[in-house]
Parts: sequence; structure tokens; C-alpha cells
Amino acid sequence: MREIIYIQAGSFANYVGTHFWNTQESYFTYEDDDEPIVNHDLSFEEGRSPQNQPTLCPRLLTFDQKSNFGTLAKTSQADTATDVSLDTTWQGRVVCETQDPIPQSEYHARLEGELEEGNLERTDPNIRYWSDYSRVFFDRKSIQAIPDALENIEAGWSVGQDLFQRYNEDTELMEGAFRLLVENCDNFQGLQMMHDTPSFGGFSHAFLTSFRDEFLKASTLNFSFLSGADPNHAGIDNFLDTKRIINDALCLQSLHQLSDISFPILNPSRWSALESNLSQGLSYNKNSLYHTSGVISSLVETATLPLRLKGSREDIAMIADHLNWRKCSRLGQLGGIVPLPFSATEGTFADLYCNFSTGLSNKDERAVFARRNVTRGLQDQDLAAFDAWCDISSLREPLDSSIHAPAYPVPTSFPSIFRHTRPTSIRMASSLVTAPSTSIPLMGYARFVEQTARMRRSDGVLMSMGLENDDVKELASVLWEIVDGYGNDRMDEGND
Repeated sequence: MREIIYIQAGSFANYVGTHFWNTQESYFTYEDDDEPIVNHDLSFEEGRSPQNQPTLCPRLLTFDQKSNFGTLAKTSQADTATDVSLDTTWQGRVVCETQDPIPQSEYHARLEGELEEGNLERTDPNIRYWSDYSRVFFDRKSIQAIPDALENIEAGWSVGQDLFQRYNEDTELMEGAFRLLVENCDNFQGLQMMHDTPSFGGFSHAFLTSFRDEFLKASTLNFSFLSGADPNHAGIDNFLDTKRIINDALCLQSLHQLSDISFPILNPSRWSALESNLSQGLSYNKNSLYHTSGVISSLVETATLPLRLKGSREDIAMIADHLNWRKCSRLGQLGGIVPLPFSATEGTFADLYCNFSTGLSNKDERAVFARRNVTRGLQDQDLAAFDAWCDISSLREPLDSSIHAPAYPVPTSFPSIFRHTRPTSIRMASSLVTAPSTSIPLMGYARFVEQTARMRRSDGVLMSMGLENDDVKELASVLWEIVDGYGNDRMDEGND
């Protein structure tokens, strides 16, 4: 068995991850003659429910501010370590104040039949936290609540790294919870990781560095959720946007160095070029984490489905080797169509495909290094149209591969974002791609960082991030080296 350990760090990553795990739960079968389409043992291990009953729990570490965990925010290992420290250092009187328990979520109340069952699928419940719509049980070691008093790391690269070091020391994270997850695997293959760059960029870099120190041969696949700051339209005088862009750039450099294959994802605030395509089948609120994370999760879950499909021999290393066969394309793109309309034609795939890593339309794509497609619920006539669309590219097998799977299930926890009647499953397509066009957003970051290094008035930003001017100059140089690895002539910079 080739088990995967999953890492989620940050609020949006956990919203996406909650949808992801709810989809995994929907694959469970309860009749002896029903065969699941996925191998659950790769992603789940035996754990305990809140009632101390044996159940399947995700092989997962989930990091977030304690206040973002909602009803899951119970005593964590960090709290225990703090309490012990107080007991040994403070001899005075201690007054303990407890916070009122967070009420059960509306969705969970519906599940338990406390509200009308008919409303469960017709309207969205009130979502306060990502845990409000979770359908799986998490083992205690999975919950890694960062104390709120320590969490003030918006675009703070060095602060995030220091936070990881302190948290690791206080909780023995790597030698405790993470080590136990690895030891519970028969044959650990690697990490599938999702993280928010604004709040957990430096933290995730420190985590991956610590991981690599011991697990050099393990594979890593990463989905990185960027900030809303656009390097092509931000002024150097905007303090917070400058911090966010430099932080994003540091994350991209880190991922290129430490992860086998990574897919940066645009912030929903930067989906404007995709909205005309998305609006064909979806009606979503781009300011709702619950809505936008549902869109991204469906693409992530579908694109990575071959890792979990029963009978599949694919693993993270194979995906990375396929997409990064040139050995200099560790940053890829996530794209697809959600949902795919009925009676799809070749033009449907060409017109509706959305690239969530570059924001470019599919028609702007001139060349591709490698592509991995997964379709869900397509009929024979749809597959013929899909194949015709794929043939437009000069890519052929094995650089262009496709897997066709059953329709994507839509559990009751999924937001009501579909333009028509809420379905129980949808047809869709998702792709992981490496292409020269990855250099276009990278050039935006490289130019901005280069400009920042030349401007003396940016010293305050760098100081707040724990960086020096030479660090930023080196970052710009590394980003240009990554750009050059994609083979895109810098004379094409007008494409941005």
C-alpha cells in the first residue's frame, strides 16, 4: 500500500480540504456487493469518533488559528504545553476563564434531523467555520490549532517560520503527531499539501524544510493558494500589497525548491477573466470561502483522483515525473470545467476551460509540456468531443494522458452554486498541466521584486518581513532563473 499524508494550512485551504474529505466520505459503500471506486486505506486510518467509537479518520494534519476551528477548537497539544509551562513557572494564584461552547452548526443540526430534512439540499446553511459542514471525524492528532495569541503572520515570511519552530518545540509536532501518522503507514509515499500563502507561507516553508531533512526521498504534491495582490497592478507604495507579493514570491521560490510538483492557485478576487466561463453553469459568490472553495476542491479532488482509484498504479512521484519531465518545470497549472454541460462538443471544451493558475483563457495557450486530464461522468459522444479537443494540441501520449471516471458526487454539504436544479452528481473535467505560459505570472513577480529591491522607500516593508535588500535581490534572481526554465523568450512579456 502507498499511503498519502495530507497537510492543510490556513483558512481557505481548510475550506477546500473540508469539501475534499466530504467527497471522500461520499465514496464509502455500506453494502457487501457495492465496490468503492477508491482505495480508502490510502487516505484514511482507523481512529476514534467523539463518542470514542472506532471509525475511519483522514491521514491528515490541519493547521489554522484556533478561532477558525469552530466546534473542533478543543484543547490542543499547544494548549497542553502552555498549561504545563505555566504550572512550572508561575507560583501565584491562577484564575481560569472558559469560553462559552460554540453552538452546533446549522448543517450538522440538519443532518441530525433537528431541522426540516427537505431544506438540507435546497438552501445553503449558515457557515461560520470550515468545520461547520464537515462530514468526517478527525483524529485528535489531526487538529493542530495555532494559538490565536501567537498568530499574527499576514504576509510575514520570517514570523511564519519562527511560529513553526516555536509550535514544533511546544507540541513536538514532527516527532509526535506527524511521526505517528508516518508510522501508521505500511509504505508512506509522500504528502499532498494545500496551504494559504498569506497566512501560512513561511510556516509551510519551515514545515517542508523540516520534512525534507528526514524524508528526502518522499514525494510532495502541493496546491498553494495565493494572496489577492496582483504584481502587475500593485504600486510599490502600497505597504500591504507589497508584503503580500513578496511573500507570494518567496512561497513560489520555496515550492520550486522543496516540492516535487506544485500548483499555485489564483485568489478568487482575481478570477475576473474566468467569470464569463464559470457563469455558464455556476452562480456563486466570489467573496464566499464556502462557495469558491467548493469550485477549487472539485478540481483538486478530480485531478488527484488517479492517486486513490482502486486498481490504479499511479502515485505522486509518477505525476511529478510526468509533468516535470524537463526537470525544470516544478510549478504547474490547475484548470478545468465545472460543471460540464450536456451534449458537449469540441468547442465546449475549448470555450469553457478555465485556468485557475494563470487566469488565462485556454485559447491563449500556445504550447504545453505535459498534461494529465481526468474527466467525470462523460458519455461516449462527449468522450469523442473531448478527444478531438485534445488532438488540437501537438501533445500525444505519454505526455498527454487522460483518465475517465464516474461523475463527481455532490454531497449535501456542497454549496448550492449550480444555475439549475441542484444535482446529486456532476459531469466535469480537470487537468494538471505544465506549460511555457507559467512563466507569464512568474515574470510579473520577478519584475515587482526586482523593482522593490531598487526602491529605498521599500525598506520598511522588508524590515517588517525580516528581510534585507540583498535577500530580495537574490529572490528576483532566482525567480528569473525559474522563468528561464520554462523556455519562454522574455521578448514575449507583452502577453501579461
